[in-house]
Amino acid sequence: MKVLVAEDDPEQLSLRCMLLDQSGFDAIGAADGPSAVDLAVAQKPECAVIDLRLPTEELGLRLISELKRMDPSIHILVLTGSDPQNLVQKPEAELIEEIVVKGTPTGGLIHKLKLLAGRAGSS
Repeated sequence: MKVLVAEDDPEQLSLRCMLLDQSGFDAIGAADGPSAVDLAVAQKPECAVIDLRLPTEELGLRLISELKRMDPSIHILVLTGSDPQNLVQKPEAELIEEIVVKGTPTGGLIHKLKLLAGRAGSS
């Protein structure tokens, strides 16, 4: 499964892409929202892992809305360092399939992606 990773921290972006590639995913990385949109248009990922604060929460939410507008079938996972309940109350929450709190072991993110890949393959 092709996974778009949107993360404004270059080290985290590189690390996440490497870990996803090693786990059997085809990771493509974007350092900001406009780059993520461009990559989504060109590469057609099935899933996006988005740092909510890209670098602000408003920009992260805007990216989520834009990706879903472009491709309603894209799976959206959000990484956040804040309380997930704050995100659940926002209108964009209905566009998000999973919220992963930063600091959660990487295996948790990989597991969620593998579950989504299984669902995508069976539909």
